[in-house]
Amino acid sequence: PTMEHFLANEEVFGSLIRDKLRARGMPQELLYLAGIESGFQPRATSSVSAAGVWQFMGPTAEQYGLRVDEFVDERRDPIRATDAALAYLQDLHDRYGSWYLAAAAYNAGPSRVDRALRRNDVERSDDEAVFWEIQEHLPRETREYVPRMIAATLLAREALEFGFGDVVREVPYAFDGVWVPGGTSLWTVAEATGSAMSALRALNPHLRQGIVPPGGSYELRVPVGSTHQVVASIGGGPWGSWAADD
Repeated sequence: PTMEHFLANEEVFGSLIRDKLRARGMPQELLYLAGIESGFQPRATSSVSAAGVWQFMGPTAEQYGLRVDEFVDERRDPIRATDAALAYLQDLHDRYGSWYLAAAAYNAGPSRVDRALRRNDVERSDDEAVFWEIQEHLPRETREYVPRMIAATLLAREALEFGFGDVVREVPYAFDGVWVPGGTSLWTVAEATGSAMSALRALNPHLRQGIVPPGGSYELRVPVGSTHQVVASIGGGPWGSWAADD
């Protein structure tokens, strides 16, 4: 994506991701990996079938507890996928002792980073400079990955200075939650709340078929202030809300 699109979309999930990074004591710069991976787009899909804001491949998604089946693809859930991505990045940092190497391994896979380290006779380092030492032994995309993260961080922090001060930011992700019966159609919820179908899909990008999974009750995200309409029309009950901090 262009830098304008990058900055416009950053705030949709920016507060959510920053809050989770802060809670884990992880660098705020890691937010921009999501921007590099997908342009902060939950519906992004790569040529190798990686999906979601954090571009999870199926096996890694399963390893980190994300549900992927015919009804739900939690790789596209910005909250669940962020939790999984940060857990994965923390595991990679624990393995290498470096956030730059963790980012490189997130992009290329740990085996390629391991090979590059062996070629430089390094196993682990608490020095971020090691990334630059092994850079030439990494795939081209990965060689550019960490510099792009650094550049995106600088550009986003100094957007006005770099000429991006007039970018119109998208509205932050915010919703109320309500329990609905299994198999409930989003069309039914749209009618009950007077919401556009597109708004419900945007709040629930992980629902693949426009319905909640059959079976027991399911936690559906609906526009802020609309839970009572859903409860009155469909049943179920509210379970909470989420809104970005200002």
